[in-house]
Amino acid sequence: MSKINYYLSKKILIIESTKEDVNKTWCFWDSNDSKWNSFLSKKWSEINFKSSNVSLDFKLDNMTYNMIKSKDFFKTIKKSIESKLNVETLYDEVLSVDHEPKNVKVKTKNHSFTASKVFNSIPNFTPYKKNSDLKMLLQHFKGWTIKTKNKYFDDKKATIMDFSIDQKNETRFFYILPVSSNEALIEYTLFSKKELSDFEYDQEISNYLKGKGISDYKITSNEKGVIPMTCFDYSKYNTKNLINIGTSGGWTKPSTGYTFKFIDKKSSQLLIFMEESDDFRKFNKKTRFWYYDRIFLDVLYYQNHLGSHLFERLFKNNKIEKIFKFLDNESSLIDDLKITLSFPKFLFTKTFFKTLFKH
Repeated sequence: MSKINYYLSKKILIIESTKEDVNKTWCFWDSNDSKWNSFLSKKWSEINFKSSNVSLDFKLDNMTYNMIKSKDFFKTIKKSIESKLNVETLYDEVLSVDHEPKNVKVKTKNHSFTASKVFNSIPNFTPYKKNSDLKMLLQHFKGWTIKTKNKYFDDKKATIMDFSIDQKNETRFFYILPVSSNEALIEYTLFSKKELSDFEYDQEISNYLKGKGISDYKITSNEKGVIPMTCFDYSKYNTKNLINIGTSGGWTKPSTGYTFKFIDKKSSQLLIFMEESDDFRKFNKKTRFWYYDRIFLDVLYYQNHLGSHLFERLFKNNKIEKIFKFLDNESSLIDDLKITLSFPKFLFTKTFFKTLFKH
């Protein structure tokens, strides 16, 4: 029996704080034969990037830009979980997770458990706050799914970044993700140090729609979220038997906040790792992309108003397939060099040496 099959044959407990599924939209690019195709609520083979200076349309030849609705995803996953006799789901509040030499103890509001292995996805920013060298930005957003009376949208094309709005000295953009000619998710996203009030998000979305001549619409749903953007190494808080996963494990790409594809890849890597080792402390390894992310994040942290300009240069001066590979941490060194040359040389060289000496 392989180690993975050994683990999967054990009793598995999933602890969730609530039965209610969050309403989120996950978007990512992937090959045409993506394993997630059956989960997709929409996919696009054309995308648009926009700033105050340019509007760039890209046709995706061997891939698509994809949308998954979290509620559809969870519905399917829960059915699969319920079919497993050795898997149980408990709805309770976790109070503490403590590691011991051979086990991990998990205390909830109503129970106490001892486990041989624990996968923890509960956010914990306390370790980060003790480390002042590594900066954190927040990717925070609010989106409205709207239905309009008239046909406003080209549902064959997704706008993945629209920077042609008042940046207010920060990095701010919109997504337009149309599922039909009169229905779309309009999402307002910021990379900044602080969140906005609900009123501010709503006002910006309303003004954006008004600027596009869209007034006869109905909001059918909304969603909101915050993703930490940091190069802080949460993996050093893993123990032999406890591993932090997802955003809590640093599985979000620090410089962009992209999460879905990275959690997918990290999960697959973890399964392979567990065939060879049972010590979670050895799982995570830094690559050159960590250094790229740290440099880019430091530039955005100290020069947040440059975000629109930097992304414009990235999309304007490189092939879309190369950009996606770079953002997926899958590009070659030669392509990395070409892409980094898109950015202001003095600013990034200065930040590179500053980061190098700090590290």
